Amino acid sequence: MKKIFSVLLAVIFLAACKKDNYPLGAVDENIDFFSKREVKPRSQWNELDYLCDSMRQAYGIEIIYEYTPRIVAGNTFFMPPQYDKALPYTRLVLDKLWLKPLKENFPEFFAKETPIEFILAGGYIHFNDPTTTSTAAGAGLNAQFYRLGMGGVNAFSTNKAWLWDHIVTLYHEHAHQIDHKYGRGYLFDRVSQGKYYGIPGYASVSEAQAQRDGFWYGYGGYAPEEDFATNVEYMADLPEARIKELIAISQSVALETKYKMVHQKYLDMGMDLHKLHVMLDSVVYKVNY
Repeated sequence: MKKIFSVLLAVIFLAACKKDNYPLGAVDENIDFFSKREVKPRSQWNELDYLCDSMRQAYGIEIIYEYTPRIVAGNTFFMPPQYDKALPYTRLVLDKLWLKPLKENFPEFFAKETPIEFILAGGYIHFNDPTTTSTAAGAGLNAQFYRLGMGGVNAFSTNKAWLWDHIVTLYHEHAHQIDHKYGRGYLFDRVSQGKYYGIPGYASVSEAQAQRDGFWYGYGGYAPEEDFATNVEYMADLPEARIKELIAISQSVALETKYKMVHQKYLDMGMDLHKLHVMLDSVVYKVNY
């Protein structure tokens, strides 16, 4: 599954290092390149620009799809999407599958936790050469409390399985933003302290073994931040009955404890993650596009 390899980008800006002998003001630290992009005149707007504007008014979120390729590190890139993919992606995934049902079903969570900017990345993360196929399989571009994003827009499809995987991954990535914003909590990090697999250990662990160890799947055992996000992911992905069945099969106190912590944390923010699964099922699988 693509989401297994989802890459969290903790930083999507370049920071220059100021040395003592640099003239004052010579180095602009912590540059936010997206805030410096040119604003397109309304006379040059296309259909997607008008759609993004209507969504900004309806949901209070700015969707950014035009920018120059971004260097995350010296050999790591992410690229803007193709227009012919970005338009239907924005109309279906962001409007009909994410924002509209979120606002209608979880208004408190929507009002407080929806980012005000969303970045569309065409591919995933390109290493060494932005024209190569050597890429990470997923990319959530969450860096600040107010900005979220997703890679893979150029792979957009109305295939139900693709849509389901992508929207569940979006909630996984948003969970990282929640984590950065509020923290996982002292007690959450202590449940599996000292038991995380790290790299490359997580990749060789079966799902059943990971659940016995207290994680939903191997990637969740990579580190605490992925442990938190995969709890959100699994509750979005699977029915409540199946979640509880897997916990019972695993006989893992750690898995059950963290599940309850994350479920309650989201309840406190205005979202029942089990009801989120029902909502996603209703908009992805029960509607024809």
